[in-house]
Amino acid sequence: MCLIGLFATSCEEDTPIGVNIQPEEDLLESYSCHLTINTGTIVSDSLLSKADFLLFGRYSDELFGEVSAEYVSQLDARIGGVILPDTTVVDENSGISGIMNTLLTDIDKKFGKIKSLKNAKNFTIDSTRYIMQYNSDFWGDSTALQAVQVYELNKPLDKDKYYTNTNPADYCDQSILLGEQNYQIKHSREIVVPLPDEIGKRISDFYINGKTQTQKAFNDLFKGVYVKHAFNEGTILQVTVSGILVYYHYDAEILTTYNGKDTTVTSEGLKERYGINPLVTSYFLSGNKAVKRANAIQHEEWSTTVNRINANDSVNTFTYTPAGVYTQVVIPYNEIMDSVKAKASDTTKVKFNSVRLVLHRQDMKNKYAYSGQMLLIAKDSIESFFLNNRMPDGYSSFISTLDTKKDIFAFNVTAPIQSRLNGEGIRFPDEMVMVPVSRISANSTHYYNQQMWMTSTSLYGTGAEEKLKPCVDVIFTKRQ
Repeated sequence: MCLIGLFATSCEEDTPIGVNIQPEEDLLESYSCHLTINTGTIVSDSLLSKADFLLFGRYSDELFGEVSAEYVSQLDARIGGVILPDTTVVDENSGISGIMNTLLTDIDKKFGKIKSLKNAKNFTIDSTRYIMQYNSDFWGDSTALQAVQVYELNKPLDKDKYYTNTNPADYCDQSILLGEQNYQIKHSREIVVPLPDEIGKRISDFYINGKTQTQKAFNDLFKGVYVKHAFNEGTILQVTVSGILVYYHYDAEILTTYNGKDTTVTSEGLKERYGINPLVTSYFLSGNKAVKRANAIQHEEWSTTVNRINANDSVNTFTYTPAGVYTQVVIPYNEIMDSVKAKASDTTKVKFNSVRLVLHRQDMKNKYAYSGQMLLIAKDSIESFFLNNRMPDGYSSFISTLDTKKDIFAFNVTAPIQSRLNGEGIRFPDEMVMVPVSRISANSTHYYNQQMWMTSTSLYGTGAEEKLKPCVDVIFTKRQ
């Protein structure tokens, strides 16, 4: 469908005879064109594993099938930040770990605050645990009973970057099971897996006896963990904190006051008199973004599922995260050019005022959270875009935020269409994909990450009713 309109522009100036002159070359003809575009659902092999959190769990959906999420991770050795035993005395405002200065007062009111500790000895492991803390934004059934297993890696994580198709078997043969634990979603938002004290001792000896302490030396000692989903299905979690927590105690001389007078007591003496050694503390080694880690997202049946969707459903296309399911958009560049040439054989006189790709969102009745921002980009450019923290440039990559009133995503592709018409060699392929993204702001800079949380967005396809079909709306002008 093409519409034609005619208007004229002129430059108004005062003249001696009071006449407005309108040069012939300033006459413009304006056209609009509305074309349906072809879309489909495709699946990507993998996503760059770059999120601030790690996904864990297993969930099955009647539309998309099963998705499981596990991960491998090194531990941040905190070089220079772990001293064992830790004889630091802290107060409630310190914000660091150590021995609380009011510990003795809690045992006997006649004691004052601890001033310092000296001559530490007899370092002893009390317990070793693998901790997984997750936020409240979980997906699935909170009552589902599931299980986690923690294995020690026997091969190093040696790549510079990792993807969600990472195979844990490349780094772990599952010969060393460190611990396992059943779990359900709890208000504490924490899963605690008991580990052998040998692990705590091996790691602690690195700090007590180590001479040259580096992250590499620590990785040689303890290569990391494979955290495996082991039983049932029902939920996917956002793991925001994970790592090994070691509780220990030691003996030392404690400088304090008793009845207002300076005194020195020993932890052995306190235990004999009060039945308790107050010198109990812990340290935590985190699997954070400072070390190498990778989510392993498994969705073995995605290709079959996507083929079924495309074969049976022309009304809808989908995006689904973290599975790497995208909506593919075929931009009808040749059809746009045919419409232009039908009205302007000399395309050098054509200027595009607006070229917008418009896709309508279909409500999935709150089954999934939908993505509010989409990146339009060539499929083979996805990796470099996110790896290099690029921003949409308006020529080869485009961002759209959902218009919640109209329920549409609209991408402005005017600039590259004009450049391509002008023969300027701008790389702008006919086939592109819509990738769900989230905007990240840090230190006054902004970039986009691929959406890694459980979301699905349904978009109307070419089989939808006319007003909901994906389309491109074009407005261009031709000089006389």
